[in-house]
Amino acid sequence: MPNSLTAFSNELASLVEQSSAPVVGVHARRRFPSSGVHWSTGVVVTAEHTIHHDDDIVVTTGSGEKLAAELVGRDAGTDLAVLRVKDLKIATAVRRTDTAYRPGNLVVAIGRNKESSNASLGVLSSLAGPSQSARGGKLDQVIRVDLDLHPASSGGAVVDTEGKLIGIATPALSRVAVFAVPNATVDRIVTALLAHGRVRQGYLGAGLQPIALPEHLTKSLGINAASGLIVVSVDQDGPAGKAGLLIGDVVLELNGQSVHRPDRVRPILAELVDKTIPLRILRGGVLATLELTVGEKPGRD
Repeated sequence: MPNSLTAFSNELASLVEQSSAPVVGVHARRRFPSSGVHWSTGVVVTAEHTIHHDDDIVVTTGSGEKLAAELVGRDAGTDLAVLRVKDLKIATAVRRTDTAYRPGNLVVAIGRNKESSNASLGVLSSLAGPSQSARGGKLDQVIRVDLDLHPASSGGAVVDTEGKLIGIATPALSRVAVFAVPNATVDRIVTALLAHGRVRQGYLGAGLQPIALPEHLTKSLGINAASGLIVVSVDQDGPAGKAGLLIGDVVLELNGQSVHRPDRVRPILAELVDKTIPLRILRGGVLATLELTVGEKPGRD
């Protein structure tokens, strides 16, 4: 009769075997492949940093089948890329729909190196709310996992003890940790890339610098902030210029959200392209509100 450790080992091996079905090898760099997850029919998600060439990409399944893949789009900010693969007849990933996991929960990272699966056992080491990655992308949740990720497993699946996907494995969002890009973020990026081939970035068209606000002014005007962003340059053909923003104006709020650091602007504008939002400013000691239609950042991110 097997002891409890043997039983756990066998259960873990069965979990990896079942959960590796939607995981493919992605051949888009030299030396060794990365991994990808069959997200929805014919759509594979992988790690953007492992896509070294846009053409002649091949994916391999667990049965050894090789299929051509087309790069739909990529987003360096979240380290995600989307591939379209015709005639991919494997299961799609079973995703976990809740986020009720806790630090210390066991997780397994699963990748594929040619026909073989790779597995790394670890724990979910920390969780945090929505944040911006070091590469500038919006993460709906920060999921840090403590495990030894095989190089070929980048872009693979991070699953819970029921084999449900909680995110895409990547070491590229930090120099010191492995993260699981959460399902909610992956879903949002996949939708954007399938629709536009890129993640559209909001564009203001103004140079901004932090500035402290005099206490007497904040009190007299009822401003609940000690600082704002002073306008130091304006693209007259950009959204800010068209909205009437002037050099010397102090931006206090974008779409109702306070801004006191330039790095707060991009996350606010991220999903507001083509939408008209209020821009609350201080001009010559007087509060004013402008209507600004958010543009799309020129060029590729």
